Amino acid sequence: MNYFLKRAGELAQEMTAHRRYLHQHAEIGNDLPMTTKYVTEQLRSMGLEPEEICPGGIVALVRGKKPGKTYLLRADMDALPMGEDNDLPFKSVTCNAHTCGHDMHTAMLLGAARMLKEREEELAGCVKLMFQPNEEGFQGAKAMIQAGLLENPRVDAASGMHVMLEEAPSVGYCGGYISASCDGFQITLTGKGCHGAMPQLGVDPIQAGVHIYQAFQGLIARETPPQETAVLTLGQFSAGSAPNIIPQTAVLQGTLRTYSKDLRAKLFRRMKEIVDSVAVGLGVKAEYTVLSDVPSCYNDPDLLKNLVSYLEAMGGGKVVSAEPFTASDDVAFLSEQVPFVYFQLGAGVPGNPHAHHNPGVLFDEKALAYGAAIHAQCAFEWLRHHS
Repeated sequence: MNYFLKRAGELAQEMTAHRRYLHQHAEIGNDLPMTTKYVTEQLRSMGLEPEEICPGGIVALVRGKKPGKTYLLRADMDALPMGEDNDLPFKSVTCNAHTCGHDMHTAMLLGAARMLKEREEELAGCVKLMFQPNEEGFQGAKAMIQAGLLENPRVDAASGMHVMLEEAPSVGYCGGYISASCDGFQITLTGKGCHGAMPQLGVDPIQAGVHIYQAFQGLIARETPPQETAVLTLGQFSAGSAPNIIPQTAVLQGTLRTYSKDLRAKLFRRMKEIVDSVAVGLGVKAEYTVLSDVPSCYNDPDLLKNLVSYLEAMGGGKVVSAEPFTASDDVAFLSEQVPFVYFQLGAGVPGNPHAHHNPGVLFDEKALAYGAAIHAQCAFEWLRHHS
């Protein structure tokens, strides 16, 4: 049996304990005091020297005894500002919940860190461990890059993964763009409030918002090529407080997601043109605010070919071709800087019908050992073959 697969199985109980502590003490954004303290203490207990390079962002190095390049492994640590419905014995005691599985990610990378440290005599080069905050806010990866994540030593290649709802143990992959971009936006429309019985005395921002909403749907139906993928979602439309008052303002919020850089730029431009045109035509003032600006995550084909061959040689689970997904991950900023691969790790619980970001979602802890082995195998073998 492959060494990392066997050793990860031996560490499964330890990783489960990591996951359950993190799940119970879920924190959000960059403010992760319990999480970072726990991760830092665990890394130090392995003989590593973790450093918090930006608020909530931890980096540690596993230095091999043989010369070589540097490979980065990434895990995100933040939860979501929501409750959970599951009555788990380790249910969150905070106001937050790990309904996206980042507690699983952190636990797996801690397991991989221990295994790689144990093999440092044979390790050719250096493995840089990236424990990231604020993925849900799309800010953590960029903050860590700006804080020097990719330097000292310079990162040559990197990989990460996300737990998905396919059955464990399995891992999915695809070349090229794997996740969608995410342009979050807020449109604030200011009209002139008045009594609902005398609409001629006011300027209705709700009417303008409805026109914008309908025109945005036309961008997908009539301006997006059929062979391309684009999702334009308006998740908030709020205005008014009474049935007989035309309000002063209306607010729309949403996201645009796609894989193509050119289509992304085109749709973003057209959205602003529509907002400006509706504002002029209906006499409202429009303010367009960018809430997020995340590119699509790109899987480097050459690196992917290498890593898939290492995982097929390792065994222990299904290694299968998968489809890109339209959710977004700010690790995409990392994929723009170095060759990167993002895997989809099967961790679904049979019979559980809930998806990510749902208060009832469950993840199978059996995936922890396979995920940690994937991390360690990819880093160790890539460094060995590229020393």
